[in-house]
Amino acid sequence: MKLQGRVAIITGASSGVGYETARLLAREGAVTVAAARRRDKLEWLVGEIAGEGGQALAFPTDVTDSAQVMRLIESAYNLFGRVDMLVNSAGVALKIGPLEQFSDAEFRTILETNLYGAFYAMRSAIPYMKRQRSGTIVNVGSRVGKVGVASIAPLCAAKFALSGMAQALGHELRPHNIYVTTILAGMINTDIHPLNPSEEFRRQLMTAHDVAEAVLWACTLPPSLRVDELPLMPRQLEM
Repeated sequence: MKLQGRVAIITGASSGVGYETARLLAREGAVTVAAARRRDKLEWLVGEIAGEGGQALAFPTDVTDSAQVMRLIESAYNLFGRVDMLVNSAGVALKIGPLEQFSDAEFRTILETNLYGAFYAMRSAIPYMKRQRSGTIVNVGSRVGKVGVASIAPLCAAKFALSGMAQALGHELRPHNIYVTTILAGMINTDIHPLNPSEEFRRQLMTAHDVAEAVLWACTLPPSLRVDELPLMPRQLEM
């Protein structure tokens, strides 16, 4: 097992990429701390991991609340004595429409979930990683963090900012043997709210498991290699 004895904290773990990532990291031996708002989904995930012989802990957390995120990271460290991997997978799009149709609250929710949540988690985890002089941070970003797309301007703003923050942080943390990877994913066949694509279209998309495999790869790189950004796209689609 490549991650035996390591501790991974995963936000957005109740569904989609976060859920699949938690399962994959646990299969490789990592102790997995699964965070999201939905306790029932987290407990189901922990049960699945335990059924496969892995170890996981459910920690209900709203990533838009900095105090809750700080408790998440502190609790993981206090329980297991280290924080080796942080995967920021929490995200929300809310709706599709021209910018003028987004309310203040909607815009704020998109930024707080996709950007602020990652900031809170990284800010809390970095001191522990610096103390142990090692760590891996993987942000599940998006292609729309590099290419603006009409009708989802707030999401683009959040994902562009996440990519920029991760780039800067990579420069800050390399001297401490901590590395940051941002996954730039195209469309994934998950709960694509507010989209409602046909089944035929969905079959052409990447799966959450596909993207989780990329996250696992980023967490198990050879010591001579770093990956700052990793674009992922469906084979037959440009989105």
